[in-house]
Amino acid sequence: MNMGKVAAVYNLIPESPEVPPEQVMKAVPTQVPQGVEVNNMVVKPFAFGLKIIEVTCIMDDTSGIIERLEEALKGIPQVQSVDSVTITLI
Repeated sequence: MNMGKVAAVYNLIPESPEVPPEQVMKAVPTQVPQGVEVNNMVVKPFAFGLKIIEVTCIMDDTSGIIERLEEALKGIPQVQSVDSVTITLI
């Protein structure tokens, strides 16, 4: 039986405008759990000079993978919050 794939998009919000988005982006691939592929990262203006990093990840539709991914993203240094934008089967 072939397992489906899931695409998950998250906005990572740095702690302050002084945090370079590149620094956060460099940490993302090293933090995601095994079996999760970082498909795309885009820096977007947010508010008050703050930039958010939109991260798109692709993974197999396995139990608990989304929760592990969210915890890993929240553990990235200088990331204040992680907001789920969309999670969908592909």
